[in-house]
Amino acid sequence: MYNKIIFKVQNLLELAYDAPNDEEGQTALLMAQKLMVKHKLSMSDLKTYQKTDYIGETVGHWEYRMAWWKEKLAAILGENFRCKTIRKRLHKEGVTQMIFFGYEKDAELCTKVYEGALLYLEYRLKRLVPTVSKVCWKDYKNSYLLGFLDGLDQRFKNQVQSSEEFALMVQVPAEVLEEKARRMGNLKNRTVKVQLQEIDAEAFMEGLEQAKETKLIPEELLNDYPIRKSEFRRSS
Repeated sequence: MYNKIIFKVQNLLELAYDAPNDEEGQTALLMAQKLMVKHKLSMSDLKTYQKTDYIGETVGHWEYRMAWWKEKLAAILGENFRCKTIRKRLHKEGVTQMIFFGYEKDAELCTKVYEGALLYLEYRLKRLVPTVSKVCWKDYKNSYLLGFLDGLDQRFKNQVQSSEEFALMVQVPAEVLEEKARRMGNLKNRTVKVQLQEIDAEAFMEGLEQAKETKLIPEELLNDYPIRKSEFRRSS
């Protein structure tokens, strides 16, 4: 518990030092000071406990042909688990990878949540297949997935808006952005395109509602990631 508090204070101080003159940086500094007073920490305590977590790539998923919704899902999760999401095409192998770039622990957690979300959505789609005609299936499936992803994205945004401290803690750390730029340069943003003739309103709403109610993060993962623990339980 002691190490987790120090890690949290270090993150807040890094954010404060990165933007010392704006409101966000000042808020981060104030929160760090409050935590230090509460837990009787000094600057020497922070320097003694150095973060050893490695910054790098974790492959969340790979396929020969990446479905649009798997790419969009990875982007939503990466944004909310302190990681940058990168789509990498390995032309020689003929595969596409979804990569989470960040601190090792953050990237590993994001990958586990991503894997669980993929299994859940594939299970839901199999359940839906017998209920929809083959002619309508493609639009129905894509409408459902659009609704689910929109609902999941809004769910995370609601969490961020509910707590200023929480909003600061889920941001991608400055050192992660710097390391990504050093290794990969400035990568172009990619727009995910959906092949959809017409949105099925019923399917969209079904996906939207299920995203609001589904518990995507298992309890054992929450216990290892205290930053999200109370907030995600509140909305699960």
